[in-house]
Amino acid sequence: MLGRTLKMAFWVSYDHLGKLLIASFIWALLVGPWILIFLTALIAADPAMILVIGLPAWAIGLGIAAPLGMVGMAHMVKEFIDTKDGSIRTMFQGMRLYGKRAIAIGLVYVVAIICLITNVWFYGYSDVFAERAPWVGLLISIVAVWILVYLGLMAMFIMPALVQKRDGWFATLKLTALLVLDNPLLALGLGIQLITITIVCLLIPPVLVFLHGGLMAVITGCAYEVLSRKYAAVEGHTETGKAGSRHMETVGRGAEKPMDLDADDDYLNRGFRDFLFPWKG
Repeated sequence: MLGRTLKMAFWVSYDHLGKLLIASFIWALLVGPWILIFLTALIAADPAMILVIGLPAWAIGLGIAAPLGMVGMAHMVKEFIDTKDGSIRTMFQGMRLYGKRAIAIGLVYVVAIICLITNVWFYGYSDVFAERAPWVGLLISIVAVWILVYLGLMAMFIMPALVQKRDGWFATLKLTALLVLDNPLLALGLGIQLITITIVCLLIPPVLVFLHGGLMAVITGCAYEVLSRKYAAVEGHTETGKAGSRHMETVGRGAEKPMDLDADDDYLNRGFRDFLFPWKG
């Protein structure tokens, strides 16, 4: 599934690069100032400045700005996949439709991350457990770290799930938790890809500003699309008793789609020739 995800993401990005550049820049404008404020407070190394200025900036960036921009791009990527077309206007439409729920999820993440990092520090490094029960403190600290990792893997699917299913924030979190639990290898592979891309973008600031956000949205959106087709095919096989049937399922905005979409998907059926001679496609 990871290979199909990356192939679809490549061709979606190839076809809509100009729109993704604009969308990424808008996302950078939303998130960038808060990151700069947070980093400035950290570099100053003043505890009061970090507490009063740095942490609130981090919370606003992670809990409000980032999810708002990402849910807009997720909605735009969904349109790219569904219609092979789209516009920047769709990004703002996604912010309007799903912004409140995306921010609710972002704020849940902020609270969860603060609580878990506090637990890691308290149980792993504070003198209370270091002297009385060091192994217990270390175990609790390790569990908290793994929960943080799991939340990170969930985050990759949250915004695509929100715009596809249009559920509330709690149902979306529950769905993405189950998706990661059922597809650990895909989630891990996807996480490694996103971390690698992020590192490369950090080394090239213009790419970070103009492409990073869009690439994240495209890759995670394509991953969710691949997963949705997988579960649709499983459901079709269960209901009809025939693999590869033309069972129809209601997806997205209520439009009906066949199970074997991969065979007709233009993004998944291109090769190197299409890259060299796109006008011949």
